[in-house]
Amino acid sequence: MAPCSSVSMAPVRADWLTPSFACLILYGFWGFLGKLALVRGLSGSQEAGLEKVGFFLTLAVILKPSSSGDPSSPGLLSQSKFAILASLLSGVTAALANMCYTRAMVHGDAGAVSAITASYPPATLLLSAVFMREKLSKSKLLGSFFTLLGAYFMARS
Repeated sequence: MAPCSSVSMAPVRADWLTPSFACLILYGFWGFLGKLALVRGLSGSQEAGLEKVGFFLTLAVILKPSSSGDPSSPGLLSQSKFAILASLLSGVTAALANMCYTRAMVHGDAGAVSAITASYPPATLLLSAVFMREKLSKSKLLGSFFTLLGAYFMARS
């Protein structure tokens, strides 16, 4: 019996990997800088408000038209109304989550708070499986278990 005979070694598409790792690093800075602002004297509401100002300053870059100048690109209002609503609700939930995160950071250890709040992939996995019929694999379930286990150990004092 060959040790790896049943393991699929199919190549992994990496077009999502680079932005995923960039996101990981940026969220690390986000957590650190927010906590730094809090320990340097800002209140939780001041930090959250100023963070939103920083977010809105980036909107011009995020929402700018594509550099290709393709006039056939569909406009925002021609998109699915459900997709637009889902995107807006995503923003609302992100803002609410951010408020909870800031409140937790005011009183908690930055590493513990970040570990717990960054452990949302199991929730995303389950919601995506239920509502979008994405596949649940053994490796994703195992990864979810270890994500939550890691958060548990990071949160212990």
